[in-house]
Amino acid sequence: MVIRTQVLVVGGGPAGATAARRLSESGIEVILVEKDLNHRKPCGGGIASTALEELEIPRNIPHRTVNTIRFVSPSGRKLDIPLEGGKILVVDRRAFDSLLRSLAGASGAQVSEGEFAGFQSRDNKDSKLRSRVLINGEPGIIESDYLIASDGVNSRVRSSLGLKSSGYVFTLSCPVEGLESDACEFWFGSEHAPSSYSWVFPRVDRDSHLPEALSPSAGWCSVGTGISYGNDARLFFERFLKRLNLNGSQVKAARGYKVPSWKNGLYNVGNILFVGDSATQVMPFTYEGIYYAMKSGEFAAEAIINKRLSLYRKLWRRRFLSRFMLMRTLESVFLRSDSGAEKMFDMFSRAEVQEASMRLWLRKDAGRGSLFSYINLFRKFLH
Repeated sequence: MVIRTQVLVVGGGPAGATAARRLSESGIEVILVEKDLNHRKPCGGGIASTALEELEIPRNIPHRTVNTIRFVSPSGRKLDIPLEGGKILVVDRRAFDSLLRSLAGASGAQVSEGEFAGFQSRDNKDSKLRSRVLINGEPGIIESDYLIASDGVNSRVRSSLGLKSSGYVFTLSCPVEGLESDACEFWFGSEHAPSSYSWVFPRVDRDSHLPEALSPSAGWCSVGTGISYGNDARLFFERFLKRLNLNGSQVKAARGYKVPSWKNGLYNVGNILFVGDSATQVMPFTYEGIYYAMKSGEFAAEAIINKRLSLYRKLWRRRFLSRFMLMRTLESVFLRSDSGAEKMFDMFSRAEVQEASMRLWLRKDAGRGSLFSYINLFRKFLH
């Protein structure tokens, strides 16, 4: 069985679903294959409300609205930063990703549960891509002009091309019963999160009495920690649970996940474009990924629509490169030691730093003036 389409999108998370939606809205034929339409990625699920407005995503899925970010320093100092000019919405990833795929489908994309198995051939004469796929367990071939790889940190498209796997931060997380928080909490300390951070996020869970809805669950939070290597992840995770004074009966089964480390990104190999985690487009320092995944999908779609693949790299670098480079620098300064994390705490206690952060992180201000003012605030710590 050979199926013909203009664009094959491999992976139906935020990046792939956004790309499929934008392409379909422009009248381009798209097939999106997602390995598991019921998958729930282990993720804090936080996204700025302004990002949904920018990307025209309705809020008609249940979510937790968070108005405060809380920092906890290695020494135990706490700082609550009120959010100004926007909110953080904590979403359930299964429901959120499903919403994005439904928007793509409503725009004309064909969404199927299927798996990319490799390339049959890449014809240099006509630039056609022939991908081996399994759709509902049945093998087939999809012939396309372009392929968008949005299949995550362990991208099979990358490996099929012989590309090296990306670096990553390993995370362990789980839901915790009986733990409540009204903030997105970021906990710092080398004892449980060397060169990274641990977190406590309010959680959204399915209400068994309302099968079509998700509802906020009082007394449940998502707890996790990230480290730059995976061998001792369980040890560091247990240390964080101990710091939270949690007992074993409250803690459900933890799930591990790799969060890619950004290193200048990967844009395309010929007519194959990489977006989201497969392109390592996760913000250093904060490890925010959902928004940047969707924007990368949007930029890749724009490049295909204009039949100029170099436009993808140009759009992404113009909008985000300086910010990613700055965040990587801040990460190396503030997260390499407990003393650095304490200095970061002191910096974020200042009102002008909080305001500059709101412009960049929460409101997604695209102006270069916001970025330069942020750099100036941290200048003395960066030298």
